[in-house]
Amino acid sequence: MKISLEHADNSELEVIIKGDISSEEAINVIAALNASAFGKLMLQGEGESFLFNATDIIYFVSEQGKTYAVTENGKYEVKEKLYVLSDSLKNKGFIQINKSTVVNINFVKSISAEFSGNYTARLKDKKEMLIISRKYFNSFKEFVRR
Repeated sequence: MKISLEHADNSELEVIIKGDISSEEAINVIAALNASAFGKLMLQGEGESFLFNATDIIYFVSEQGKTYAVTENGKYEVKEKLYVLSDSLKNKGFIQINKSTVVNINFVKSISAEFSGNYTARLKDKKEMLIISRKYFNSFKEFVRR
């Protein structure tokens, strides 16, 4: 990847991506820019694209090769990979809790230990519970402490 910076006298920052914008590298760059700089994510549902604030997303889940964002209004497809979302949204309160789920910590109501060694996260305002696997629990605990 080639990065070029150019000074301009106007105050508005402009980002131009040239090349194959459908490549994984371009998608990762776009996801990072969307998530960290603008705080908005483009989600797909019902044949339309919707803009959401990252803080309105309860969790992301990867199922059958696709990534989805779950909000209070429903489930929407996301074009970015789960690992890209996890990395780019850490500063917005998101943490990966198992191999297929990244949760917004602001929507977690409580945690309980399971007999299997995993943990269960109960979500606020939802009856839904998510599994925090043993592999991810220590990083989850450290994330909550900071």
